Amino acid sequence: MMKQTIRRNQTQLPYSLHDSIVTELVKSEDQLTVRFQNGFVAATEPYPQVEGELVFAHVDWDFSSVYLLSYPDAFCGNTGRFFGEKMALEVFLEMYGTTRFDLVDETYGFHLSKFDGFLSAEDGCTYECKMEIYHLGDMQYLVKP
Repeated sequence: MMKQTIRRNQTQLPYSLHDSIVTELVKSEDQLTVRFQNGFVAATEPYPQVEGELVFAHVDWDFSSVYLLSYPDAFCGNTGRFFGEKMALEVFLEMYGTTRFDLVDETYGFHLSKFDGFLSAEDGCTYECKMEIYHLGDMQYLVKP
């Protein structure tokens, strides 16, 4: 008989970033600040919208990256053929640091935060965007009172 160990789903997050709109990503040494158009939503009743930003401490830029995918034969994000590029997060920040990024999903793991959504590029194209932030420090929610 095998010993069973359970990893519980993370359901105790203080805020939800689903449907949040990222307007700016700012690098400062080993820190990344994420700014939002209208903040994000508290994960407890009555689920208020709050103004705030995220700060990631001790980002390891060598292991942080972004995937941008485009779909020639389907609506962006649907199944089908796609073309894409994987780039270092630092390169992405230089190219798209102030480009609208609509968040759909957030996933958290060991020193890793992942965000999936859609990037509305200045060239008029919409890309499926998958961002992986490898950070040895905390992810902080900074919320205005």
